[in-house]
Amino acid sequence: MPDDLIRSIPLIERYSRHNEAEDERFRIYLKGHLNLSTKKLDAIVQETTDRVWKQIDCTTCANCCRTMQVIVDNDDIKRLAARSNMTVKDFTERYVSRSEDNSTCFSSSPCPFLGEDNRCTVYEDRPKACKDFPYLYEEHFTSRSWMMMDNTALCPIVFNVWQDLKLRFKPRRRR
Repeated sequence: MPDDLIRSIPLIERYSRHNEAEDERFRIYLKGHLNLSTKKLDAIVQETTDRVWKQIDCTTCANCCRTMQVIVDNDDIKRLAARSNMTVKDFTERYVSRSEDNSTCFSSSPCPFLGEDNRCTVYEDRPKACKDFPYLYEEHFTSRSWMMMDNTALCPIVFNVWQDLKLRFKPRRRR
């Protein structure tokens, strides 16, 4: 991977829009034509993610915390309510709502726990969705490829990992 990672969110958004058709073709290739085991692909994705993540400081961006709807489950709500010295009911009334798809999520964006310094003020107790984001370390990468394509426009790490994978596994044209 080149050392010249793209970090600018406006540029990433523009490239992601421009690359939609190419990304869809690559997704189809990954899911149906790449001659590689799921386990091997997952290992490559994780190794690529490690390399990219070492070069990007999330606190310089925090775009995920600013723009994404944070899904929370009952365990997240209980943990964050306790941390905030609130009852679950009070915490829920203040911070939680239902999304259009009926998921339980934070009711405001940006995340109410994003500090002015782009750091999470409840980092140790953050929601599971935040701990797992950007979902590049989970198994079965190809099963999440739609989400990865969506997240390329939101996260410099996802964008740069996806670009690296496209370069690495670019299908060869038949002559």
